[in-house]
Amino acid sequence: MTFEQALNQLPSGTGFDSFSHKTIEDLCWLCLHELDLHAEQEFWHPVALRRKYLAFCQKHGHYADEAQQQFKLGAGLKKADAYI
Repeated sequence: MTFEQALNQLPSGTGFDSFSHKTIEDLCWLCLHELDLHAEQEFWHPVALRRKYLAFCQKHGHYADEAQQQFKLGAGLKKADAYI
C-alpha cells in the first residue's frame, strides 16, 4: 500500500500535517496520539471514531499494541470526563 492510499483511509478529523507526516508509520502514530488524548481525558472522541483509529493501526501494522492499550484505557470515559 502506498502512503497516498493509506492517507485516503485515515479517519476524518485526524491532525494530519503534510509537512510533518510523510510515512504510513506517521499516520499510525497520529491515530495512536488521538487514542492517547482520549485516554488521558485531554480530548473526547466517540467510540466509533476510536474504533477507526485502532483499526487503522492494526491494518497498517504500526503501534497496534499501543493503540489497543490506549483504546482499552479510554473505554469507560464519557464526554463530561474530558477537558475539551
